[in-house]
Amino acid sequence: MKMISTGILGLDEMVGGGFLENRIILVRGGPGVGKTVFSFQFLVEGAKKREQGIYVTLEEPLNLIKLNMKLFAFDLEGFERRGLLKLINESGQVYKPFAPNRYDRDGAKLLVTRMLERIKQEVENLGAKRLVIDPITSLVIHQRFPTDKRLEIMELIKALRNLRCTVVITSEATSHTERDFFVEEYLADGAVILSKKLRDFNVIKTVRIEKMRGLKHDDQPHRYEISDDGIVIYHTEPVII
Repeated sequence: MKMISTGILGLDEMVGGGFLENRIILVRGGPGVGKTVFSFQFLVEGAKKREQGIYVTLEEPLNLIKLNMKLFAFDLEGFERRGLLKLINESGQVYKPFAPNRYDRDGAKLLVTRMLERIKQEVENLGAKRLVIDPITSLVIHQRFPTDKRLEIMELIKALRNLRCTVVITSEATSHTERDFFVEEYLADGAVILSKKLRDFNVIKTVRIEKMRGLKHDDQPHRYEISDDGIVIYHTEPVII
């Protein structure tokens, strides 16, 4: 099975060379841990190797994301011009209001179906090898009941498996109490957990690989930083949580 370099210094070493091709990798974490930075590093690494990639935002407007990513040495505009990278804004569709005081289960499901069809078409048109959806949490925001959200995420991951892409999906989390509802963590082939804690008045960011099917991997937490070049993981340094 072909290995796909993540482009993240220290992460490839933790997973034995990169992600397995055509697998689905979940990146989970709270606000400010670098999920979007992680996503673009992954796509830019592919673009450098002439592997087309697609980024789909389901939450933050695309113009703000592009502005924020200018802080890093990613050259997104250059890769876009060369047809190696496409950025898609679906945040307006996800947060399109439904009728007041009316829960529309079928309408919420149809929204996801239409979005997946568009993503599939874009992947085929570009010949994309890498795909990022950021975050999938927003995709099921209109589903009121936990069981509906779980079923929707199951259908989503099933559809993504048919795209023949290496896929990174991000998901939001702020506390361990939410873990009972993390069905995507069970369904994905790999799960990378990003977190940050305050220790002695300093913020310590740590990365841990929850699982990585088919690969021997380092499952211990390691410290990382977000530099001008993106995320850097100090994979040789143990961290005591």
